[in-house]
Amino acid sequence: MYTLTFVDGLMPRSHPLRDGEIVIGRAPACDLTISAALVSRQHARIRVAGKHVYLRDAGSTYGTTIRGQKVTSETELKPGDVFSVGPVAITLTSDVPEADVLSEQHQIFDESATIVKRMDQLEKPPEPLGSGAEPVAVKGGGAGAPAPAPVATPARSATTQTPSVERRSGVDRRKSDLGRPAGDRRSGRDRRGGRLLRLLTEIGKTLVTVQPLEQVLTRVVELVFEVLPAERAFLLLRDSIDQPLTARVMRSRDGSVPAKVSISRTIVNTVMHDKVAMLAKDALYDTRLNESDSIQSMNVRSFMCAPLWNRNEVNGVLYCDNPRSKRFTTDDLEIFAALCNYAAVAIEQARLSVRLLEEQKRRERLQRYHSPGVVTRIIKDSAADGSFVTQERDVTVMFCDIVGFTTMCQHAEPQQIGDMLNDFFGRMGEVIFEHDGTLDKFIGDAILAVFGAPLDQPDHATRAVSAAIAMRAELARANLERPDNPIRMRIAINSGRALTGDIGSPKRREFTVLGDVVNSASRIEGAVAKPDQIVISKNTRDRIGHAFDVRSLGTVQLRGRDSELEVFEVIG
Repeated sequence: MYTLTFVDGLMPRSHPLRDGEIVIGRAPACDLTISAALVSRQHARIRVAGKHVYLRDAGSTYGTTIRGQKVTSETELKPGDVFSVGPVAITLTSDVPEADVLSEQHQIFDESATIVKRMDQLEKPPEPLGSGAEPVAVKGGGAGAPAPAPVATPARSATTQTPSVERRSGVDRRKSDLGRPAGDRRSGRDRRGGRLLRLLTEIGKTLVTVQPLEQVLTRVVELVFEVLPAERAFLLLRDSIDQPLTARVMRSRDGSVPAKVSISRTIVNTVMHDKVAMLAKDALYDTRLNESDSIQSMNVRSFMCAPLWNRNEVNGVLYCDNPRSKRFTTDDLEIFAALCNYAAVAIEQARLSVRLLEEQKRRERLQRYHSPGVVTRIIKDSAADGSFVTQERDVTVMFCDIVGFTTMCQHAEPQQIGDMLNDFFGRMGEVIFEHDGTLDKFIGDAILAVFGAPLDQPDHATRAVSAAIAMRAELARANLERPDNPIRMRIAINSGRALTGDIGSPKRREFTVLGDVVNSASRIEGAVAKPDQIVISKNTRDRIGHAFDVRSLGTVQLRGRDSELEVFEVIG
């Protein structure tokens, strides 16, 4: 049987799966209800068919991800897979016996020398802790880690040998010696079990209280010194699969920062390529390692190294060492590997929180100018930083202006004028958004809106005229609330080719539309349109066909144009 495990708020939860389909979301009617913010009412769907489990997104706002990629079609899940529903990470677990899943559990070179164990068979984050807490604001900046230093990661050494195999059932926590600083290494079943529990509790806190990434990385290294007899610890990370490793945290037990990262490339390559945890009791005397020039030159003795491996990606390594030989034990390796498994999930969770916050800021910026539906499409289709590349498009431009605004300003208090403009812009903006238009800008008492950009809209002219008619009706309703001070407006609409995209200085760029189509629309509004009129150009008339009743107003000569322009009034 399969089970979904996660943390909702600070509460660990699990949900068993049966054959059939369940809906995951925030709505009470969902089969699995998750209360976290940024989870859609119906966010994702899980389908179980025999031994197969499939995941698909249910049209959520913030998406469903697995292995760092948004789920765009039905995707099969395997036991151990972690997928994210908004900010909540959910793990698929199975109660199938390990013997039925994998034939090997551990790989060991030599108990007296170097031990290599497969990460997928070592301690995993237990179900009660989960990994899916909501993002929590944490005060304070980074952890003061030195600037990242690139670490080369060449191809894996060809000398890696196939080790002998020892079958073990897993970690016996009652017999685990968790490791202590030199001079403080104690034994005893109760003490060891208590330290293991504290270790897992601390790691769990890191997971359920999502912190800034640098704080998560630093806390992971601190845990190494708290539970293991290490003298140095390095955490190396990469931003993506094609990026090199960089040293993000470098620490000695006394709190000092080593001058450089001294880690054997042979060790790092083996750990990352094979997804194994390594322990060397004395690397200088291990025949499989002592041929490495890097190990010889760095005088590496007792060390442990394990990948930060979550799902199918290795995003970094955690390394610790001790100048004395035979310092680390096989039980230490079990604890170290468990820490790395937890750390990998915590790191991904912190990165996810950053991405969600960035997307939220981007969404808030875009919602000032675009309707919610357009915003969702923009986020999906545009550049990752939310910018829009300048390009030429066929668009329809609308100018809307309040009649007699200058006179109003002479006879009213500034606050009254501000309240009136806010109400007017708010009402008109909502109508424009309802027709998927974009608010380019407010110019004094005027509104510049564009249809057909930043997203393609084949019917942009029809949308613009429909919006203008709806705006006139909305203004009539608003005037019923202010019979003593009614507002009248003029609207002009023009269609044609224009340059669209982010324009401005390096410090401030905003989406806008430029070109003759904009200038002509502005001049039609100022020179032709009368109060309460909607005037369109012949270019717009040709694009709307017979969708609206119009009458010709003849041709006009606009300032700055060489030829006359035929214009029409929308009468229905």
